[in-house]
Amino acid sequence: MKRVAIPLTVRPYQVTAIPGRGLGLTACSIIGPRTKIDDCFTWELPKRDIKHVTETVLNGNYFDHPLCSQRGLVAIGHISLINHDPEPNCEWRMVQVHDRWMVEAWSIRRLASGEELTFDYGYDPTSKG
Repeated sequence: MKRVAIPLTVRPYQVTAIPGRGLGLTACSIIGPRTKIDDCFTWELPKRDIKHVTETVLNGNYFDHPLCSQRGLVAIGHISLINHDPEPNCEWRMVQVHDRWMVEAWSIRRLASGEELTFDYGYDPTSKG
């Protein structure tokens, strides 16, 4: 059997238990400003299913569809573990790849090793109302 050499992608983060927040991602080395950290594909949902997602723990994985208000997107990768912070150190970007949407995570500023990666969800996920 012939082996094919495939380059190993080393992600600059690790999955970590964050006290009071559940799982999250932390930098395992210094990440420079404006650096692409990761990307993941999404599941596309029809409008009728969006409420079922946004009222569950998957709400933090939900993104508005960039082109169609009748559809939503759910991130299906490590990016879905990035926690909310109103003063985030990362931002997300939507990229269309053929007929699918991907979410990319980019650093806003320099991140220290051990620092938690955060997004601003655009709302307070702990708010009850």
